[in-house]
Amino acid sequence: MNISDLPNLRLVTCDASRREPGMMVFNVRPGGTDGGTAAGWIIGIDQQGEVALDLKFEAPTQDVRLHPNGNILFSQTGLGLITEIDRIGKRLRQWHMAGKWRGKTPPEGSIEIDLIRNSHTVGVLPGGNLLLLSTETREYPDWPGSDTDPTAATETATLVGDVVAEVAPDGHIEQSWRMLDLIDPYRISYGSRRDHWAARGIPDSFDWAHANCAGYDAADDSILVSLRTQDCIVKFSRATGELKWILGSPNNWRAPWAEKLLTPAGPLDWQYHQHDCSVTPAGTVLCFDNGNHRATPFDPKMPEADCYSRAVEFAVDQAAGTVRQVWSYGETPGQRLFACFQGGATRLAETGNTFITYGGIATLDGVPSGDNAHGLNRARLIEVSPGGEVVFDLWVDSGDRDPPFSLSVFRAEHIPEA
Repeated sequence: MNISDLPNLRLVTCDASRREPGMMVFNVRPGGTDGGTAAGWIIGIDQQGEVALDLKFEAPTQDVRLHPNGNILFSQTGLGLITEIDRIGKRLRQWHMAGKWRGKTPPEGSIEIDLIRNSHTVGVLPGGNLLLLSTETREYPDWPGSDTDPTAATETATLVGDVVAEVAPDGHIEQSWRMLDLIDPYRISYGSRRDHWAARGIPDSFDWAHANCAGYDAADDSILVSLRTQDCIVKFSRATGELKWILGSPNNWRAPWAEKLLTPAGPLDWQYHQHDCSVTPAGTVLCFDNGNHRATPFDPKMPEADCYSRAVEFAVDQAAGTVRQVWSYGETPGQRLFACFQGGATRLAETGNTFITYGGIATLDGVPSGDNAHGLNRARLIEVSPGGEVVFDLWVDSGDRDPPFSLSVFRAEHIPEA
């Protein structure tokens, strides 16, 4: 692929001496959430700010992850594919979701996984098993009929619930956990009544929780899941499925789930519509707080023009059931950007820097917006020191093309030097 085939990459800052050694790898796709054209890229930027990996595909790309064996995994959720490549882009293995390939011939040599779809992220456990997200649907009577009117009549609703699956390299599903069984199916946040899944083959359904990341905590063999339209991160035991805690606003939780809420131990700001939860080398929880609405039903929403995104780090005392906010970036006026969709935050092991992906910065007529379907979408990738100094700043932005077109990035992954 030629550099001229790349989407617009505008490097603003690169202080290589203060950056994490290695390569940051990320997807780029045109359009909004699913990409508006049949194209997608996997791009790697090295410590010097140079393009070190540039792969173009005929369909949008999604998440990128480092495999424990040193290779790179990436997903194409629209196609129901996960691919393993080496560091120069050679295809090594591939998996396909059975539900996406019924009646079609999958790629030669691809390994089948008996899931309806793979949603959002591709994770990998230390032993090499995949950690994937999929979906199920269930019907619930007397479900909340509005997220703005507490007196609205209830209704019978079809909910899309998220399924977390641990999958062996040969495609066998080792175990799975269902979010509709883990937390309250009757709790709603802003976004829980979205029709996100209608365009993806589930008509007349509601996007109840919208899981977008599953991470692993080796300290106690547990799994963390980011539930975007519940405005929370949950942690549960990989061995037993027991819910250990819920990190998020305490609004609208009922018993027995309310007993699992973490209590603030000092001042903090809750995250809203977050992405990319992970456990740092220090054992804290890091996520990208998109900041949509910055409220829960039935409180007033923050105006979109005032919303902002940030990376935020929490220290959880599991035994005490408490949480402290210990670090954040993106809150001060000079730092503020609103990425209404996608995004990531990764703590880098050698420097302690944090790499932050503002994956979907949507604007309408130049004003920050939560409408990624009709606005102009761009992405900004930055690396900041522990003190919040920007040592790398890259925009993925084709807004100056004629005509302008949207680009977005799901999240970035660090690939250490070989």
